[in-house]
Amino acid sequence: MNLHPLEPLIQQYLLEKDITQGTYDLFKIILDQYVTYLKENQIHFPNTSGIISFLALKKSEGCSTRWTNHQIGTLKNFYRYLRQNQQRLGLSDVYGFDVMHPIKREQVDHNAFKPTLSTDQAKQLLTFCKERRHTRSEARDYAIVYLMLTTGVRSIEVRRAKRKDLKRIQQQLVLYIQGKGRTAPDAYVKIPKGLEVAINDYLSLRKDNNPFLFIGHSRHQTTPYLSRSFVIKMFKQLMTDAGLPETNVTAHGLRHTVATINLLCGGGLESTRQLLRHENVTTTMIYAHHVDPMTEEPDNAIERMILDNHDQEV
Repeated sequence: MNLHPLEPLIQQYLLEKDITQGTYDLFKIILDQYVTYLKENQIHFPNTSGIISFLALKKSEGCSTRWTNHQIGTLKNFYRYLRQNQQRLGLSDVYGFDVMHPIKREQVDHNAFKPTLSTDQAKQLLTFCKERRHTRSEARDYAIVYLMLTTGVRSIEVRRAKRKDLKRIQQQLVLYIQGKGRTAPDAYVKIPKGLEVAINDYLSLRKDNNPFLFIGHSRHQTTPYLSRSFVIKMFKQLMTDAGLPETNVTAHGLRHTVATINLLCGGGLESTRQLLRHENVTTTMIYAHHVDPMTEEPDNAIERMILDNHDQEV
């Protein structure tokens, strides 16, 4: 099946939606994955069970509950658009039925504690990534894991980061980031010395003019930036190769790891809130329930704790 009947309709749908670029990218990723599934399974007109099978497949590939709900919400909006514009678009009667109606969003337990790496496991992962660097991609992976493990940035912030976002404030290298729900980089995280070397080593191997800080190096790369699915698969493979698949920690789990380690280092709730850039300390409190109370220390010692007695020269 070269062209699925939904592909031109998806283009029309996205063209008519008044949405931000970020939302456009989110919708397109989900709808492209959906169409790929339909084409691979030779499904022209999917019914409810077909959509449930698609969602189950993505779940088995490591999609979180939040991402599943993004998928459900996107498909609900898309099929509502087709239903409401059936006559205008000259569509078959099959689009008059709400195939998404029986499918409900999954309940998200905001108080559930996500799996994290212990300090030793975090060191094991970082050491593995450091020692296996032989290619640009492996140097990139090391820099990404180092960045996420020491600053708590989200994977979307890693994917959005551009070279120009690296700046110096006095003598301190920082990375300006475009946080969740933001339209431009408006906050920054401090870059530890070891991480600075790792990033510079990676960039020195690149001969391209791509503005993004981290990119794909496959010949089949079609976008100038890393996709969400790429980061999920990359991290899952890293965890397996590093001997840590049983932890069930995802790429986003590194952010939870950073919060937990910061508290174990002696950082209080407020310093952890600032580290993760939570708007409300209530969001941060979930981590405090899973570590012993510690005294407040102004210094964020995450890198030192992970890399204790570990040569940081890369």
